[in-house]
Amino acid sequence: MSRSERYLFLPILVGCLCWCLVSSPVLVHSKTGEALYEPLITTTAHWHGLDPALVKAVVKCESDFDPWAQSSKGAQGLMQLMPSTQTMLGVRNPFNPQHNVEAGARYLAMLKQTFSGNEQLALAAYNAGPQAVVAAGYTVPAIAETQQYVRCVFAAYEQYRQAGAAPFLPSLRPLQPGTRTLAPSPRSLTPSVEARQTLVVSPLRLSNQVAQVGQRLTVELEATNTSKRPGHGIVMLNYPEHLVSFMALHTAGQATTVQIPAAPTEPPALAAPPTTAYQLLWSHWPVWTPGERRTAIIALVPRLPQDMTLHVSVVLDDTAAPAASQRWSSVVRIPFHTAALVDRAGVRYTPPRQ
Repeated sequence: MSRSERYLFLPILVGCLCWCLVSSPVLVHSKTGEALYEPLITTTAHWHGLDPALVKAVVKCESDFDPWAQSSKGAQGLMQLMPSTQTMLGVRNPFNPQHNVEAGARYLAMLKQTFSGNEQLALAAYNAGPQAVVAAGYTVPAIAETQQYVRCVFAAYEQYRQAGAAPFLPSLRPLQPGTRTLAPSPRSLTPSVEARQTLVVSPLRLSNQVAQVGQRLTVELEATNTSKRPGHGIVMLNYPEHLVSFMALHTAGQATTVQIPAAPTEPPALAAPPTTAYQLLWSHWPVWTPGERRTAIIALVPRLPQDMTLHVSVVLDDTAAPAASQRWSSVVRIPFHTAALVDRAGVRYTPPRQ
C-alpha cells in the first residue's frame, strides 16, 4: 500500500471506529444513556408531580437505561412496563422512550397517591402490584425481588439527589381537584395541552359506605366527551380475581360484562398470589357524541375481608383524528372496613345519586 493510499484509508478507519463507539450498547446504556434520557425524565417527572431523581432511579434499576430491555416475565422498555399495565395506560410502543417514561411516571404517580404519598409502598407496588402491598398489611411484601428492588431504587435515588439532579418542582403538576382529566402525551409536555383536553371523568361514587363479604358494592363512573367531534369510548377494568366472588362491568346502552371467578379449591389463606391474580373486563360505547355524558357501573361482591385495588381506564378514541385520542386511568383503592374511595388527588367520594 502506497503512502497516498494509506492517507486515504486512515480517515475511513477512524470514521468506522467512531461509529462503532457511538453505536455501542455499552456506551448508550451507561453514563451516556443517563444523559441522553435526562431531559425526558426531568420534564415527565415534573409534569406528574414526581422528583426527577426518583424517576431516574426507577429507570436505572428497571432497565439500566436500555430502551430495548425485556424481562423474562414480559416487562418492556426503560421503565419495564408489563403488558397489562401498557394496556391500562394506552402504551402503543413500549420501546419508544417517550411513551414508556410518560406511562411509567404516570403509573408511579398514581401509586404514590394510592398509598398516601408513601414512596416506599409506591415502589413496592410498582414492582409487585398494589394488591401485594395491600395483602402485606400496607408494608413492603416479603418478596425477595421486591425488597431488593426497593433498596436498589432508594440507593440510586439518594445518589442522584446528591449528584445535583434537577430540582423538584411540585407546583408544575397540572391536576385540579374535583375532576379527572387525562395526562398529556409526551410529544407536547407544555401547560397549553391542558386546555385542549376533552375527556373529563367526574369523581367516582360508591353505593355503600362499608364493604362486606358477600354484599354487593357498586362504583359509578361518569365521563364526558367535551370535544366537538364524535368518538368511540372504551372502559377497562383490571381487578384482583381472588378477592371477589362476582364482578360485573356495565356501560349504559351496552351488554353487561360479567365475570364469576371459579370457586377456589384451596383455603382463602392460600388464594392466588396478588401479583398474578388480576383479570381484565372491558366494555365500550360505539358512538360517543360531542357533549354527551356516559355512565359505567362496576359491581362486585367481596369474597375475602381484605382491602382491594382496582385499575380503571377510560379511552376516548377520536374517529376523525386517531392521534388525538385521550385516556384517563386511575388506581382505585377500596378499604374493606371504611369503604370510602380515595382517588389520585385524595378526594373522598359520596354514594351515587338515587
